[in-house]
This record gives sequence, structure tokens and C-alpha cells, in this order.
Amino acid sequence: MNQNQFLSLNEHCYKGNFGLPEEDEESAEALRAPMKLKDTWVLWEQQVVENAGKTTNYQDATRKVVSFNTVQEFIAIWNGLPQPSELLEQKRIMRKDGNSQAVAIDAFMIFKEGISPEWEHPANANGGHFQVQLKPTVGGPQIDEYWNNTVLGMIGGTIEPADIITVIRLVDKMTGSKVANGIRIELWFAKYNESNVNSLKRSMEKCMGQRLDGSMGTVPKPDMKPHGSIGKH
Repeated sequence: MNQNQFLSLNEHCYKGNFGLPEEDEESAEALRAPMKLKDTWVLWEQQVVENAGKTTNYQDATRKVVSFNTVQEFIAIWNGLPQPSELLEQKRIMRKDGNSQAVAIDAFMIFKEGISPEWEHPANANGGHFQVQLKPTVGGPQIDEYWNNTVLGMIGGTIEPADIITVIRLVDKMTGSKVANGIRIELWFAKYNESNVNSLKRSMEKCMGQRLDGSMGTVPKPDMKPHGSIGKH
């Protein structure tokens, strides 16, 4: 795998690859048996476009990074992604491009395969998304927990109805040209239906607030944004 696909929050971009850590032979043998996910997913990134003007296309800023459809592949990729709490230190998500130049990333996204990262795609056009804007006062560990819970809930199909979910996005709003002093988590869905969307909201909230001991923590209230009525990403 190309080392330039690795995302990092270090000042000097990480030079390693996505990959599983070394294990003993017995563990390694067990990990070699693929554990298939229900869906194939694709990691995308949204790059910061310097001197972006009105003619800059959103599509020009997005880039497909890597796809995965097994638990092992997901873990390998997940271990290479920064946690959102690190953004609270005013760092940027960075990677090195093919010319070894540092590239800043505004957002990274995990889409179902075959769906491009734009509202206009047929799978997204008639849907919308829930978004949670998290301020630094929430605290880094809690922000990480919300993010990890939601990603794992989406990948594992425990946020329901799972079949209408199309993507999760992590958006850096701590730095850049449109600073909002926060970190935004978005969960996109297709085919707006009031009953399904209400069920999805409740399931998302339950997943976000679930603690390791099974208890429920404080749950942020997601705002719902219909795609058809919004003109900007």
C-alpha cells in the first residue's frame, strides 16, 4: 500500500504504511482468516485547496484513499487515522502527496462503495444527514468516544436502519478559512422517510452515548440537514 495514503496529525507526516501490528504465530494465523463486513467501504479525504475561489470544484478537493470489506482491513486503516481530539491542539490533518509535499486535509469520510462524496449523488440527493458540532469544552476523550462509537456502529451495522446510511464524515472546523471552533461529525442517509429517519436518529444517539461498561453517557443532539434544500457542502 502506498505510504502516501497515511493520514497523520504529526508536524512531519508519518512515513509508515497502513498495516496490522506484528503478532505471535497463533494470533497471526487467526487474523489471516478474513472476517467479512456486510458492506464494502471506501475512505476518502477532502483536501484543503489553497487560494480556493468560487470556481473551485468540490470534486477537485476530494480523493479516494483506500477501500476495505473485512474487519482486518478496517483495523489496519483505523490504526492509521488520527483521533479528532488531536485537532484540539490546533494541528491540521496532514499527509504527504506523491511529490512528498505536505497536504492539509479538511475532512475524511467513509462511504459505502459506489457512492461518491457529494450530496448530488443519487444515493444522497433525496436524503440528508445528521450532524453534531462538538466544541473543545466537550473534552478530547469524550469527542473521541463519540467518533469511535459512531464509526464502529456504522461499520458493524448496529446503527439502524443500516441500509439507509451512506457515509460518516469527520470535519475539521478548528482551523482553516471557515473556523467554527469545533469538530463536526456527520452521518449521511439516503431516501428520506420520516419514520426511518427518526429511528436512525434515536439509534445514532444511543450508539454515540454507549460507554464500555454498557451505561449511557451524555448524548449530543444531532441536527438534521436535508440535502435537497442545501446548496453548499
